[in-house]
Amino acid sequence: MAIELVVVTPTGETLSEEVEQVVLPGEAGEFGVLESHERFLTPLRLGPMQIIRSGGTSGGGGSVANSEWAALSEGFAEVDGSRVVVLVDTCLRASEIDREAAEARRVEASDQLAQLPDDEEHAGERARLAVIVARAELELDVAGR
Repeated sequence: MAIELVVVTPTGETLSEEVEQVVLPGEAGEFGVLESHERFLTPLRLGPMQIIRSGGTSGGGGSVANSEWAALSEGFAEVDGSRVVVLVDTCLRASEIDREAAEARRVEASDQLAQLPDDEEHAGERARLAVIVARAELELDVAGR
């Protein structure tokens, strides 16, 4: 049993394949989607996406699943019984993540954030830097899975 997973970013389709299951970072928490899932549309938060594929059979004749992880930005997921379409600004597979660059971004943004006054005048810049830190931390988490 399989479901089609399609991930679309502003640059185009970044992923399209048949998978056994996908686990997404919904606003209310992570949720898994299997074939024949009920139809719905939901917002996604910044978080990890787990792609679970069937990996063949084990020695006992059962199937073995294998997983891949990706870092997703905020967006939406549309689910129906045979397809999941994920619409996000960015999707980075674990294998595409540069850990050193992500760590450098995290440290730089954290340092800048620590130096900003906690006042109304700097609220926009604090929010921007907090997003950079959160994305870098997500990339580091996904790269380590």
